[in-house]
Amino acid sequence: MTETPSASSSASRNVDRAAPIVLLDANALVLCARTLFPLDAEVERLVGPARIAVPTSVLHELDDLLQRGTPEAGLARALAGRFASIDSPGRGDDAILELAVERRAFVVTADRALSDRLVNAGLDVLMPRDRDRLVRRAGRARPAGNG
Repeated sequence: MTETPSASSSASRNVDRAAPIVLLDANALVLCARTLFPLDAEVERLVGPARIAVPTSVLHELDDLLQRGTPEAGLARALAGRFASIDSPGRGDDAILELAVERRAFVVTADRALSDRLVNAGLDVLMPRDRDRLVRRAGRARPAGNG
């Protein structure tokens, strides 16, 4: 799976390639577009310098929402364009989960069901709280030999 930086992405701002990857879910992007949520600052506060990226499956989901006239979809899609994109075959939560496991990435999502699946897979999740902060849900440790 390839990572494509955007002109203004965190990947192009001299962030170390060894920095953790933080994937954005569609609902997090819509929330940020709706509330002017300080996404970059909150990710850095919780994770430190990171490579923030949007799975291509999320870009397709935002495009679908835009076609259906969903409010804030255009702003969310524009916001997504600020970050690198990463190829993610498949659709929906399954595509995000698969990519996050493969890359050992953090995920920003407001989706509780997806958050539970990621935590159970041993991944940390950043969930929006209030209108100005993220909280970190730690992934559950996976037993040795199940990896």
